[in-house]
Amino acid sequence: MTNKTSNGKVTTDKLSDQGGIFDVVVRPMFQQGHEGELCSWLKDSCLIRTSLGCPQPNCEGKTLVWSAARIVDKYNWSCPNCNKRQSIREGSFFFGIKGDLKNCLQIILAWCQNIPIEIAASCLEVKEHIVKKVYERCGQVTELYVKTHPEDFQIGGPGVVLIVDEYPGGLMATESTADVLITKKRNNNFHSILCIAEASLVPPRMWLHMMKTMPEPPPKNDNNNCEQKCGMVEEAIKEISQQVLPGSDLIANNYARCCNYESLQGLKQYRVYSVEQLQKLDKSFGNNLLSNLATIWQIGVAICEEIQESPHSVGQQIISNYLWRQRFGSVPSTAFQYMLNHIAECYRFN
Repeated sequence: MTNKTSNGKVTTDKLSDQGGIFDVVVRPMFQQGHEGELCSWLKDSCLIRTSLGCPQPNCEGKTLVWSAARIVDKYNWSCPNCNKRQSIREGSFFFGIKGDLKNCLQIILAWCQNIPIEIAASCLEVKEHIVKKVYERCGQVTELYVKTHPEDFQIGGPGVVLIVDEYPGGLMATESTADVLITKKRNNNFHSILCIAEASLVPPRMWLHMMKTMPEPPPKNDNNNCEQKCGMVEEAIKEISQQVLPGSDLIANNYARCCNYESLQGLKQYRVYSVEQLQKLDKSFGNNLLSNLATIWQIGVAICEEIQESPHSVGQQIISNYLWRQRFGSVPSTAFQYMLNHIAECYRFN
């Protein structure tokens, strides 16, 4: 949360996680003279090292001593044998990031609240490249967490209705994005994305997956829809089986290449319906159903379009950031604590 002063300038003296650990524990340690307390808390939280050995061969890993220093962090590690000094940030999330630890922690909070880079930089009066670097590190943390804890992001369950589609190729892509997609295909920067959404939630809870396999054109006179040849269907089915809880009701369409209605018939742990079948029951000739689907996919389409505009290496991080905020960022008072826990898990010290 940010406040505006009487002259309209945005300030961060009230940057807040609404009564969470940042407000109650971290912010009081930002006061001058409390640097030692802040560093001790970072140690206790496994965010910086509690001990470090000297890297000089002659010192044979002698334990370094925590020492006061006239530097931005106010402390460093020093060897009692050779006097070599090392940063207290060594091997941590904060290593290589300019600025004090106070700003780093505030930038992490800004990331949790999805504050744009330029606004966070202006509020904290730091360079944008510093905020960008912290945001990138947060993205790396979320990417690793989503990869290693997929069970935290499972959706559906008995009686829960899920929409399954592919972007593009299914019913998600709109006419307004057609030119962009054609350009991306020409530039070899085109990504196919499996999208699953819980229809009853607002905003819908989603699972997104960048397809690794690429579609191949079916051979002439092939009536098997090229399922075995392209591998996309197998990848999509594996992903759906892993992330969608048994008993869910799946709604698919006939247009998606990797997850169309026909290809999902073998998933006996779910009940599968087709959009086309449901359209026949829609008294508005299917218009209401299509309108509802467009509403459900608004956020999903925006994410997919952002991925199409980004390098392939960034695409998964965009998805991971969204999934993390969806799962852990919806409650401001706990999001910052979750991120610190996941940073500590990502940057484990020997």
